[in-house]
Amino acid sequence: MKIAITGSTGLIGSRFADLFKDKHKLFHVNLSSGADITDRKALHGLLSRANPSLILHLAAKTNVDGCEKDKNSDITDLKDQGVYVNNEVDLGSLKTENWKDKTTAFAVNVVGTKNLADWARENNVKIIYVSTDFVFDGGKEDLYEEIDDPNPINWYGQTKLWGEKSINDSGLIVRPAYPFGYKSLAKKDFIWTIIELLETRDSIKLISDQIITPTFIEDIAMGIDFLIEKGTLGIVNLVGNDFLSPYEIGMLLAQEFSLNKAKIGKISMDEFYSGSAKRPFKVRLQNDKLRNLGFEMTDFYEALKKISSKSRT
Repeated sequence: MKIAITGSTGLIGSRFADLFKDKHKLFHVNLSSGADITDRKALHGLLSRANPSLILHLAAKTNVDGCEKDKNSDITDLKDQGVYVNNEVDLGSLKTENWKDKTTAFAVNVVGTKNLADWARENNVKIIYVSTDFVFDGGKEDLYEEIDDPNPINWYGQTKLWGEKSINDSGLIVRPAYPFGYKSLAKKDFIWTIIELLETRDSIKLISDQIITPTFIEDIAMGIDFLIEKGTLGIVNLVGNDFLSPYEIGMLLAQEFSLNKAKIGKISMDEFYSGSAKRPFKVRLQNDKLRNLGFEMTDFYEALKKISSKSRT
């Protein structure tokens, strides 16, 4: 299958490209191939020439605090353009050409996604949009299902949710959470950041009262390919099986990588993120839908064992 892929140099995209470069014909949509996703005209021309059978959209501005810094300017521009009313954006009236070459969260996560989704719709091509667990506020005591109403509490989550809303009914939205995996040249994920801190500092503090759903990048990449094969539409939580605090994750990392647990102290979420963008408190996503389709995710500690084993070879 010929797949137009964005974000192929990121954590998930680079792994997908590495695993499936021989199975699929991958066309990399980036500045090097001739188009910024915020440049509608250039992007649509590029896609029309490439003529893909599917679009896999992974590109995003993901720095949560960086996105939050974009919020005021994004809202000001949206209001000036008359498409922002009562904290909502009229995507149907949005003139994407006004955002060409901009690098803000709204430009990348919303306009870029809409440009891709519009071309897919006009050309009857399926699009897979990789979203985030940050579309939820983290206040639900039970597990989040795909049918739960999103309620983002930061600009990153809000822009990713508007990106979701630009995907049509013939598309697929997958929601991963806290991806981690084998050491990547793309960038350090959160477990390798913790490992580096444990190796280089006398002590560190990790959040003990926030619950996240860490997800093995290998599973995300393979899960996406599985869903392509299945022809799945709608929304799927593509997440791991375990719900852990960063502190618990740090202790497991210390155990598996033979690092000093005594270096790890506890800190509250409020204290750790003081002065930063809000983060969801408990984001435990249910993956029953994925399991019922026939794909099993790897337990967190099993994934750690695979990673540590490979790092020693």
